[in-house]
Amino acid sequence: MADISLNSLARRHALGFAAVALTLPRLVTAAETRVSNATPFAKGDIIVAATVMDNPNDDHAGTGRLLQFDSNLNLKGTLWIKATNHKLSGLTFGPDKTLYGFAPLNHAVVEVGPDAKERPLFSFADRAFSNVSFPKDGTILFGEHLVGSKTESRYVSTKLPLITGRTVVGDGHVYRFSKDRKQIEEYATDVHGGIEGYHGVTSLVLADNDTRAIYISETGNRILQYDLKNKKQMPDLAVFNDDPQVRMLLWMTRMDQDTLLAITGASMVTINQNTGKVLREYKMGTFGWAAATTSIDGQHILVGNFMDGDIAKVNVKDGAVVARANCGEKRSLSGVAQFPG
Repeated sequence: MADISLNSLARRHALGFAAVALTLPRLVTAAETRVSNATPFAKGDIIVAATVMDNPNDDHAGTGRLLQFDSNLNLKGTLWIKATNHKLSGLTFGPDKTLYGFAPLNHAVVEVGPDAKERPLFSFADRAFSNVSFPKDGTILFGEHLVGSKTESRYVSTKLPLITGRTVVGDGHVYRFSKDRKQIEEYATDVHGGIEGYHGVTSLVLADNDTRAIYISETGNRILQYDLKNKKQMPDLAVFNDDPQVRMLLWMTRMDQDTLLAITGASMVTINQNTGKVLREYKMGTFGWAAATTSIDGQHILVGNFMDGDIAKVNVKDGAVVARANCGEKRSLSGVAQFPG
């Protein structure tokens, strides 16, 4: 039964826990008619990407919404995102406390200030970015969510947008931007592609003083590596073939200085970043877990379930769920971040 459920999760959501849609005439979205009541972020606030799935013709489209919880998952407020009309994903706080979110199907990078206000949309590139990393030198790295020329899937009703002037949805590369937001480097990263072949670099962790990129393609089974300093692909860190602990990889983040945290749909696993060895598994009891971050206190994992909308706060030591909430939407929750204060 577990295998069937996991395979169903992968098939039905092979597009990924993608994001929102933006076109050059400015979008008029449902969010513009709604009133936000989010408050300036306080240390420990948990922000969840929970798009309202209100488009019956597109199973990845809906009204952009971020939910604001306190550190114990008590709801504090809602921020309606006006610049998007597809799923929001990949929430990450930057060093300056800006919250980044992504709408890959709109080629949009959403930014929210610590005042809980959506900032004007800045066009980094006509690409489907879905994750961001911050090297110590002040540059910004974006991972490209999509790769190849496939625009449709039998498992989803949405359609992937082509890059303007080309016949591809993406190259699946990593891009470096300067402090003043100009592209300065493109890294030709290899990707797994996921079960449908169009997933690129869908989450990424930096290691070795920001010279090694460790990353995955959503719904794939490889942890890949790229040497950013010498601009060359490295051998895979791990490949999970018929591993009962890792049926697929859906999101990856850092656990601690030497350890990665990977979300597999049914569980979370910690992995040694140098050997690729699985160190520990946290079984979650249900299927659909696909977004996570480690807490700012280092004692908990904050994890979200794409399928049923649950958010859980899990104790690192014993795996106990110490707090739980629900975003009120199924097949929506695609990002979790905690404000560092």
